[in-house]
Amino acid sequence: MNQRSFVMAACAMAVTAGAWARQSNEIPAPRQTAQVVLRHVDVRPCTPGAKPITDGWVVFEGGKVSALGAEPMAASAAKPDAYFIDAPGHVLTPGLWASATTLGLIETAQVEATDDTTEFGEFHAEIRAATATNPDSDLPPVARNAGILMAHVFPQGGVVGGHASAMRLDGWTVMDRTANADAGVIVHWPMMEPVQTRWQQKTADEQRKDRDKAVAAIDRFFDSAEAYLRARTADPSLNKDARYESLRAVVEGRERVLLDANWPGQIEASVLWAVRRGYRPLVVGGLGAPDVAPLLVKHKVPVIVRGINRMPLRESDPYDTAYSVPAKLQAAGVEFSIASGDEPAHERSLPAQCGRAVAHCMDAGRALECVTRVPAEFAGVGDRYGTIAPGMSATLVLWSGDPFEIGSAVRRAWMDGGEIDLNDRQKRMHGKYLEKELQRTPMPPDAAPVMAPDQQPVPNAPKDPAP
Repeated sequence: MNQRSFVMAACAMAVTAGAWARQSNEIPAPRQTAQVVLRHVDVRPCTPGAKPITDGWVVFEGGKVSALGAEPMAASAAKPDAYFIDAPGHVLTPGLWASATTLGLIETAQVEATDDTTEFGEFHAEIRAATATNPDSDLPPVARNAGILMAHVFPQGGVVGGHASAMRLDGWTVMDRTANADAGVIVHWPMMEPVQTRWQQKTADEQRKDRDKAVAAIDRFFDSAEAYLRARTADPSLNKDARYESLRAVVEGRERVLLDANWPGQIEASVLWAVRRGYRPLVVGGLGAPDVAPLLVKHKVPVIVRGINRMPLRESDPYDTAYSVPAKLQAAGVEFSIASGDEPAHERSLPAQCGRAVAHCMDAGRALECVTRVPAEFAGVGDRYGTIAPGMSATLVLWSGDPFEIGSAVRRAWMDGGEIDLNDRQKRMHGKYLEKELQRTPMPPDAAPVMAPDQQPVPNAPKDPAP
């Protein structure tokens, strides 16, 4: 290796090492050992038809909820040596979900070595998001401080992008964090209508030809996959093809096909394609979903609404078109969840975006279900996560107030019963520069010490274990 090559290689290694050295300093939650009793708290169970429980109790042990309800009912389930937490004025919800996200797949967009969102090629169905996530990423702790404890992680790129995965946002390893590695196969559907903008250089006819080629390529790929699976069923000795083998659950209807489609024409064409093949479609994007709501209701196709803080599809649309999509889908009877549609570093905007949907006529209780129970069901883990009910995972968030109010903060959180460290890089930076300001301004000797917000005493802090 010559000197120039050696220097370039050393620089590349330094950049990569520096990027990955910025690991999360937070220690994953330990396994729950003692029973925990939350009492005098406003409980939002998020189970279908359940109403909030004011001044309620929630008991969990072994990582699962064992009882909840009003005081006389739940108090009887508490053990004498339980750890009691009094939280009047606080709200308890299931952990929120970041849906259709690349959280954990990318750290810094400007550093290619930290970006595992995409793979080479147009058809890579065998890819699984879970295997590429970074358990030491600095971004999940920031999301956890917005109440987001779970994620439906999507790989990007290509036409068939691979399998999305349901991930816990706490744990030592990828295996610890994976709740469901096969949570839907992503298909990026082409635009169906010609685009007429200043930057579009192709004519309408050329765009239609490109569209037809893209749709034909998708059909050929899935035709080949189905033919392969039939052949393998008839003769198991045939050589395996990892791409086609990974589609078996989709073809057999056990796993969803996630259709990345935003415009009404895209949604309509992709849904009809999936229905014709006998697949279980789920639309991701969905800004144009209200325009084709009857089709979605007819075929019982759910939607992940990717982002509320968005521009309208058309220049002629009202400014609040995107804000009102959830309310319109709710009125039409379409099952849907809400995703932030933001960069991984900004997933924390999810509660505020839900608040905006509520401000534009969506029911608040339904909005909370759209970021808890519903996305858990879409990711194939609704039997374990997403609601507060006996036997369900104790993946819980204690809020200082309503989760969708800007002023509300996460006070405590639990992942499968283990209490989560709510520190993160932004809090550490806040404390650092607060200290800089304090050092710049001399204080009188008798002045009380000033603490950073994350160091201040929490109202209604847990009491010592007591019967």
